[in-house]
Amino acid sequence: MIIDEQTFTEITLHLRRASDDLLGAARRLALYCDPDRNLDDRGELLEALESLVAMNRQFSSIEEMLRVIWETNRSAARHSC
Repeated sequence: MIIDEQTFTEITLHLRRASDDLLGAARRLALYCDPDRNLDDRGELLEALESLVAMNRQFSSIEEMLRVIWETNRSAARHSC
């Protein structure tokens, strides 16, 4: 597999950020399952939604990097045969 240390580090950092964002969003959204919760405060719901959007951006970045690695690996495999 062709991957340099910087790319690997970038992927792991994006995965960590995505994981943190997912956990944060899940915790915020879990608060809305409380039947005693006042749903008139939409600010917290908006923050949770923003966390999910941030997480989506992280996963999109990871996908883009992995596509580049995939294509690089395929190209290197063709040239080594």
